[in-house]
Amino acid sequence: MLRVSIREAVPGMRLAMPVYHPRRGGPVLLKSGVALDDRLIQRLREIELREIWIHYPGMGFMGQFVSPAILQARAELGHQVLTALDCVAANAEAKLDYAAYKRAIVGLVEQLLRAPAAAYYVEELSMPDTPHGRHANAVCFLSLVMGLKLGDYLIAERSRLHASHAKDVTSLGVGAMLHDVGMLRLPVPTLQKWNREHDETDPHWQRHVKLGFDMVRNGIDPSAAAVVLHHHQAFDGSGFPRRKLLGGGSAPLAGQEIHVFSRIVALADAFDRLRDSGDAPGADSMPQKKRPTVSALRELVLGDSAAKFDPMAIRALVASVPAYSPGSLVTLNTGVQAVVCNWRTDDPCRPRVLPIQDLSQAIDADEPRTAVLDSTIEPPGIIDLASTPDAYIAQAEGFDVSDENFLLPYAGAYDLRKADKERINRAETLGTSQL
Repeated sequence: MLRVSIREAVPGMRLAMPVYHPRRGGPVLLKSGVALDDRLIQRLREIELREIWIHYPGMGFMGQFVSPAILQARAELGHQVLTALDCVAANAEAKLDYAAYKRAIVGLVEQLLRAPAAAYYVEELSMPDTPHGRHANAVCFLSLVMGLKLGDYLIAERSRLHASHAKDVTSLGVGAMLHDVGMLRLPVPTLQKWNREHDETDPHWQRHVKLGFDMVRNGIDPSAAAVVLHHHQAFDGSGFPRRKLLGGGSAPLAGQEIHVFSRIVALADAFDRLRDSGDAPGADSMPQKKRPTVSALRELVLGDSAAKFDPMAIRALVASVPAYSPGSLVTLNTGVQAVVCNWRTDDPCRPRVLPIQDLSQAIDADEPRTAVLDSTIEPPGIIDLASTPDAYIAQAEGFDVSDENFLLPYAGAYDLRKADKERINRAETLGTSQL
């Protein structure tokens, strides 16, 4: 199995995963096993599909990294996202179906928990066919994946709740899904200006958080409503909206004053905006990638932007988003084309890769038996870039990434389990010192 750009699709390739319609959600547009022809390829390009999974000889082991059930659940989520946004766009007083949104979130979470190897963030095969719908879906999905990895942290940050409730990410998902719903109440000139400039200091655009909060505050859990209001707060206190102070004046929230769900969505939102443009209602065209995943990760983990985000959320981002997704095609600095076979959180830019000759071997490739598809046994010839210092990934996602690869500061720097232990030890030490 390989992930290939729809631009690279040619007749004779056979789908390894179903394709869901980007607007209708659940219904399958094309089933797994379908052989592509010119007509189907043209249709997939017309609906702005970006990538597909195809069969490729000897690559059945990649099946561990993709779950048809997750794809279907995310397609349903995309349908609910568009239903909500279209409803508000058509009628400012429309009543949102919060129960349906919650069911879609719960269904996706259940599938993420059942397939941990496939529960990582990657742009999926079916995304809503509007810029703001795609953005809402992407932010919601990434927030859920990060939230599931932050279970112990959520328990600590929501200490007044029972542990099982504290780590429940349903409200996180609902808030992330609706985080930008207030944009639909902004005047068209404000949206057009945002799409041109993406100026977060624009006070007219900043109003969308309060508008969205007022829309949803009486229909969803307070923690989800907090996401809508505070997803632009910054950990260093440089965000918005500002709150009035008792002694007069105003100031934004900072650090742990910000609800942990809002901190997670703030990072997911920033990550997606770094990668794609045109994500607000009123954009003139479908979003185009601004920069590759590895570049967005580098900026948020090691760049100047890192101070704006919760360090634990950044650790969850590293644990949730591969710099180079399993199954994707890359080109090494040696000119060799390869497929990414695995990824590691401690060295995100140096995965294991398998050189391949060319995509012509995918033409008329037989669909492997289930036993082969489910195998986790890697074929011979794999290169571990962590053990091959002279080789690195030079091209990915249609970008030159030669200068984007990065190393983490030290071993375990972004290890979630290690961070949890250190946090618990600090808390215990503080408690002992106060006795």
